[in-house]
Parts: sequence; C-alpha cells; structure tokens
Amino acid sequence: MMEESLKLDVLVEGRGVQRGAEVAAGVDGLTCGDVFLRWSDVFFVSRRAGMVMLFGASGAAVIKGNGEDLDRLESWVSDAVNLTEVRRRLVRQLGHEVVLFTAACAARGSLDGRRINGLYVAAATRRALYLISGREQWSMVWPVERVKRELARPEEPGGDALVLARGDETRVSLRYLLPEEVIALATTARKERPGPAEGRPELELFSRGEVSTPQAAELPEFSLAAGSLQAVADRAAANVPGELQTRALMPTGFFELHFLELGEIALGPLLLRKSAAGGADSLERAVISMDAVGLREDTRAAVANATDRTLSVYDEQVDRLSAMKAGGGRSDKDFRIESTERERLAERMQAPFERLWARFEGLEEQQEKLLGRLEEHEAGSPGEEDADLQEAAEEWRATLGRLDGGYEAAWRELVEEIEKTWSTLLLPRLARVTEVESSGPPEWVKLAGIGIATLIVAALVITWLIV
Repeated sequence: MMEESLKLDVLVEGRGVQRGAEVAAGVDGLTCGDVFLRWSDVFFVSRRAGMVMLFGASGAAVIKGNGEDLDRLESWVSDAVNLTEVRRRLVRQLGHEVVLFTAACAARGSLDGRRINGLYVAAATRRALYLISGREQWSMVWPVERVKRELARPEEPGGDALVLARGDETRVSLRYLLPEEVIALATTARKERPGPAEGRPELELFSRGEVSTPQAAELPEFSLAAGSLQAVADRAAANVPGELQTRALMPTGFFELHFLELGEIALGPLLLRKSAAGGADSLERAVISMDAVGLREDTRAAVANATDRTLSVYDEQVDRLSAMKAGGGRSDKDFRIESTERERLAERMQAPFERLWARFEGLEEQQEKLLGRLEEHEAGSPGEEDADLQEAAEEWRATLGRLDGGYEAAWRELVEEIEKTWSTLLLPRLARVTEVESSGPPEWVKLAGIGIATLIVAALVITWLIV
C-alpha cells in the first residue's frame, strides 16, 4: 500500500481530541496523530454519520471528516483489512448465540456496580448485550427493568443515548447507535415490550419536529419471516437420508432445529432491519433502517457465522461419537474437516447472497435519492404534493419487495447447499466414526473373553486330573 495521508480530527481513547491530526495509511497500519494502529490488530470498523470508528487490540479511535475524506479512509481500511473476516471473528466469540447486530458505540455508567466508560463494540444477541474492547469485555444479560431514550445536550457527541438499567447497580447509556439498532435493543432488552404510558409509548424514539408531516412508510408486504424459515428448514430436513442419520446415531429432530438455527443466524440482519423499518413512523426512518450497505456487510458476516456454526455442530457430533468409543480405532483427526474444505464450503454458502447483491447494486443509489427528495420535501411547504418524491418512494418500495423475495430464494439455495453438505460429506464421515469403532469388540469384552477361556481351560485340566 502506498502511504497516503489526510488532515482529520481524531479522538483516541484515553488521549482526547487532536484537531487536524495527520491520518496516514502505511503497509503495516494506520497512523492517527501520535497513535499507530496495526492492521493485524484491527478487530472492528464502523462508519457512522461523519465519522469512522476503528477498534484495535491496543485501543480505539474515532476519526471525523467530510464524506470524501472518510470515503478515502474507508478504502484504505478495506484494502488492508478483510472486513468480513473481522466481523466473522467477532461473532465467533459468541458461540452459537443468534446475533442481532454488531455496532460501534460509546458506553458510560455502571454495570453490576462496576464503572464503565469508553468506546466499545456492542454485540447484541437474544440472550445479552456484550461490550467488547481491546482491553476488556462486559456483558449485560436480559432482561433489564428500564429502557429509555435520553436526549443529548446541544453539540454533545454521539447524539441521543439509549439507557438500559436494572436495580441500583446497573445503568448504562449507549451512544452512536443507528435507529434499527436502538429499536432492536429496546425490544429485546425486556421479556415484554414496553407498555404505553399516559397514552404515549414509553420509548419516544426519534421524535423530532419536522417542517412538513413525515411521509408514511407504507412498506410492501414482506414474505420472509419466521414461518417461512421454519417451512424451508422442515423441507430440507426431510431430504436428509434417514439411513445415514441412523448410521450416524443422530438425535431425533436434529436437522429441523439445526437448519432453523442457521436461518436465524444467516438472515438475522434482514429480519432485524425489516422489524425496525416496519415499526418506523416515517418513510425516512424506514429507509435509514433498511440501510443497503449495512445490510449487505452484516449479511456477509452472518452467513460466514452460519458456515462456522455448521462446522462446529459437525465437530460436536464427532466429539459425541468419540466419547462413545469402545477403544481402538482411528484418530479423531481423521474425521475433521480440513481448512481447504472449510474454505470451499464458505464460498458456496456465500455465493447465493453475492449473486443476490449483484442484482441490487442500485439499491444504495435509490436510497440516497429518496432521502434527498425527503429532505427537500420537508424543507418545503407543508402539504405540498411532490410527484418526484412519490415516484422515488414507489421505486424504492418496489426494489425492497424484490430484494425480500431474493433473500428468500437465496436462503432456500443456502439450505440446499447445507443439506447437500450434510448428506454427501458430513454424515458419511460420522457414519464411518461408528463403523470404525464397531470393527472390533470393546476392550472389556476382550478381557472378559480371555478370562472365561482361561476358566474353561482350567476346568478341563482339573477334570482330566481327577479322572
């Protein structure tokens, strides 16, 4: 990489803000003022409005600038760091939990009586919120008792905060989150959705005064939901050869649950954004929730996580069968999936979604066009008709409907690939584990046989002597 540099404002955690600091990209890393972040240490990158947030093993940095400069900075990072692999490594830490989203944030407050303050990567799952930095990791297990929005003071960085509280010792405020992330946390953090208070929702998310009445979202009917995931999972499970399942000693109902879990992992980002967009009170907020770039990158990371989960489930089954060993046999390593096979499987599982996004490269442009029209409309006279706005909105809605259908088709293709992998590669190997172990009697049977044979010989000798 040729060394390039920009003059930007940099906030390095623990060192304060450096105005007009030199930000330079080199072969080994990024210089941010008087701090150097190695590319190999970077474990998360996030683009927010007017800033790029970088997280490394030694600390985090927030770099602010105009759109053109941040575009250049992002290109340096994407050239040097495999962003999909970075997200993949991050979610891998969470095991098989269903990850709703990963995001950069600033967190402040107390958690179980311990003070927390700094920049973190927030990973929200159905079980908990994890806050991860290069130095430490915190977790807040659901449910919490109180969820509310806290308005930012003028010029306060990070915008409004989402506050999560439980008891007297846990109260954490989170800033820099996007609308769909805030909604996901607000609806997941409690066992029950917040109830209305005095005729108004407890969470008045994004309530701002507009010049004109916000355009209604009027989203298309979405086809992809939990029910369709279940149907596809059931059909795929029915196609897995029963004879192979029996030989591999697979538990009853294993594949129905396995395929459904993979669907929740792989399609979590889309389901999250659709839920946020469906709950948005204006078209603008629905468009922001369905952010095309974030959806594409999160989907890539989620599908990679689904690949890892498939192989980790296989490894668990190898361990299960190995624990039933009677003795002898080949090494467990003989049945593990090699790295080259893992890479090929990962490519095949990503392929349906890569083809899908190749068809919808114009969605980001449509999104930006519609947001621009909405901004112009809101600056105009209230109630004024805007034919161009309506046309842009209908074009975006139609594309969104086709994208939803495309996701369902890609999911079906992905499940077919997983089913084929289990049927032709993984299950036959598991069956061979049981065959290898059944090739001879257990050690205790061998010893018992020797003992019985010895007794019989001894009895014959004694009988001969007596006779």
